[in-house]
Amino acid sequence: MSKAIGGVDPARLLGLLERLSGVSVAVLADLVLDEFRYGEPDRVSREAPVLILKHRKTELLPGGGANAVANLKALGARPIPLGRLGDDDSGNALLKSFKLRGISSSLIWTPDHYQTPTKTRILAGGAHSVKQQVVRIDQGEPAGMTAGEEEHLRSNLRRALGDGTGLLISDYGYGLLHPGNLPEILAMARAAGSKVVVDSRSQLALYRGITAAAPNLEEAEKASGIRVGHDTLRLDEAGRKLRESLQCEALLITLGSRGMALFAQGLDPLHLPVYGTDEVADVTGAGDTVAAVFTAALLSGGTSLEAAALANVAAGLVVMKRGTATLAPEEIVRALQGER
Repeated sequence: MSKAIGGVDPARLLGLLERLSGVSVAVLADLVLDEFRYGEPDRVSREAPVLILKHRKTELLPGGGANAVANLKALGARPIPLGRLGDDDSGNALLKSFKLRGISSSLIWTPDHYQTPTKTRILAGGAHSVKQQVVRIDQGEPAGMTAGEEEHLRSNLRRALGDGTGLLISDYGYGLLHPGNLPEILAMARAAGSKVVVDSRSQLALYRGITAAAPNLEEAEKASGIRVGHDTLRLDEAGRKLRESLQCEALLITLGSRGMALFAQGLDPLHLPVYGTDEVADVTGAGDTVAAVFTAALLSGGTSLEAAALANVAAGLVVMKRGTATLAPEEIVRALQGER
């Protein structure tokens, strides 16, 4: 068995991991498609000084909030996604991906005016070398919610809260969640007795009275109004201020290669060093993995510290994979048992 992780006995984390199986999590999310196009350099174009790539394969994967959904499913939890998709190729690809994973899409709607957010990454490299990302193309703009969509959201959220143990909100800023509907959404969750965990790109300061939040450092700086950089004292100041402002039980700030910082009720600020190595393969979607594991662990009865420690291990494992990736419980078990 490996040594304590963030001060937590790995045996406790193994027990918590087992309890994740079957926990139901409503996921209110901006659903994104991640597209990866792989090619091999062929020659320099005669039209412009650019490489021509021979296309070899394309992968279509759940991204954004959809990646958090996929991570929950891979862990053995039962995610209940609700949100919107466009009636387009990207939306259809996401629905197909959910179906292949055994994830219900009954609470997802497709408004006529909406385009599914899509992030296309072009990767290039030789036949026997690691492909490197050379450019990313984003499609899909934030779109306001119509009155009909707001009713869809309320109705579907009511159903999801009735079926789920708690709620994960994955807010990527595409207009699904906004100052006009957030108070009612949070009130509905409170009335249902649901714990709420939030991962918000640009609106975190609006989510007051939640159970927990899992921002990255840039998001935490914006929400707290404190520039942190590499200053540990300013990080502690920002974390305390933000947790008090959100009136939440726990705040888990991800710090990239520096690990994570946990600010929780009744605990001194805790800094968790990065798990494994800081020589990563790909950080794409790692924040979604952290949000999924942290949420599932809290809803399974884990303490804030246990949930943070488990999420830290998951983050260290998933960044060693390329593309938008998920983790199976067996991978985390091996790491906790020191077999990594």
